[in-house]
Amino acid sequence: MIKQKILVVSAFLFYVSLSSGQTASELKKKYGEPITNFSVSEHIWMTPEYAADGQVCRMSFYPKRIGSNTNYLGATLQFDELRDVLNSVIPPEARGSKKKLNFGTTAIGGPAAWTTYPYERVKFTFIASFEKSTDSPLLKKDEFVFTVPANEPAKNKENSAPSRDDFSPLQTAKTEIVMVEWYDRKCVSK
Repeated sequence: MIKQKILVVSAFLFYVSLSSGQTASELKKKYGEPITNFSVSEHIWMTPEYAADGQVCRMSFYPKRIGSNTNYLGATLQFDELRDVLNSVIPPEARGSKKKLNFGTTAIGGPAAWTTYPYERVKFTFIASFEKSTDSPLLKKDEFVFTVPANEPAKNKENSAPSRDDFSPLQTAKTEIVMVEWYDRKCVSK
């Protein structure tokens, strides 16, 4: 009887030790180093990537779904808040001139659309998804439909100076992710 009690208690203690919380080192060992992200506004996270010299080479902006005091259900970025964040983090004067050809054009492929805003030093890509439809099949990799045909240049913008209002709310209303990439900085993979 005593042996059975010792066996039951031992099994219980072993089970408790297995089900207790994991440590940071155990999580790192299993999943790798954590990704650093920044809370850049009430509803937006930003995750940077770095070049070999430590400068930011790419930033990803995406909806904050979980906050310290609340949970958010929205899957899209609110345009006014996003525009303010982008203008704060990458101000117009740091972008260089707008690249006139294809500025603000949208490429569509499968269930997603990419609207790009290329500047002299940096490119912004706004990414949105569409609802899945049974009417049209999904496109395969590298099959894209562009809104501006390759042989027909986009309308040139008269003013190539960057401004705080360069992004169109009509084209970016359902944006889920924004990628910002610097042309002169190559990201290093970890």
